[in-house]
Order: sequence, then C-alpha cells, then structure tokens
Amino acid sequence: MVVDFYPVKFVDGTINSRQVLKIVTFMGGTQSKSMINKRDMEREIASRVDGYGYTVTDFHTEPQLLNSALCCAC
Repeated sequence: MVVDFYPVKFVDGTINSRQVLKIVTFMGGTQSKSMINKRDMEREIASRVDGYGYTVTDFHTEPQLLNSALCCAC
C-alpha cells in the first residue's frame, strides 16, 4: 500500500495553501483519490508512520491541478 500526498494548484497557477491531494495505491492500482486539509494530512502521516510502521520514501513537491469537484466534497 502506498499513500501519496501532493500539493495542489488552481487553474490560475496559485497554490492551494489549505488542501492537498491524497492518492492511495495498492499493488500498482489506484484505490482512491481525495482532497484533504493539511492538518488531516499531518495527523494521517504521523498515524501511519508511528502506528503502522509505514516508511516515508519521497516528498512530492510538484503541484497537481485542483479539481474543484473534489475540493467541494471536503
């Protein structure tokens, strides 16, 4: 299982300072994509690393284009 978090940007190129894109992948197949706020991301990372033994292997810094349909579901 791999959980990736990416910064997101709006169509005009500005970076969304409150939300990130979360992508969950299992055995190479995407299981889910969702927008979450940064505070929830920090809590989830701490939980997975400290509680479940996950390892941080990369830091994604390339912003992904924000899908406003996902944003409104948060």
